[in-house]
Amino acid sequence: MASIAEKLVTKLFPAIKDKNWHKVENLIHPPFQSVHHDGARNKSQEMQLLKRINLGNYRLSKFKITMSDTILVVSYIVSAEEFIDGKPTSSEPTCRLSVFHQTEDGWKWVSHASFIKILD
Repeated sequence: MASIAEKLVTKLFPAIKDKNWHKVENLIHPPFQSVHHDGARNKSQEMQLLKRINLGNYRLSKFKITMSDTILVVSYIVSAEEFIDGKPTSSEPTCRLSVFHQTEDGWKWVSHASFIKILD
């Protein structure tokens, strides 16, 4: 269980950093929903946000995992150099939450929560 969860998250972050949008979009389940400091987003809106991010060095840690038959809930800490629309986000480590659903096509990212703020 832990290795699956960490593998899914550690697969997602390099794809975002490398701007491999095809890979990211293939990981996201159609009914995806996220919540951020400025509100909720669907799959299309999340992809628009992700494409505005420039992710530098990052570190993932403190994974906590809950799993049922087809649902995997993962919370973790992210320490990152991250810019959205050229504005830095807080460099403080932040907790994030991702939910994955096992489908016939493999695990899909179905939900995400991140309350990291963009600094002025």
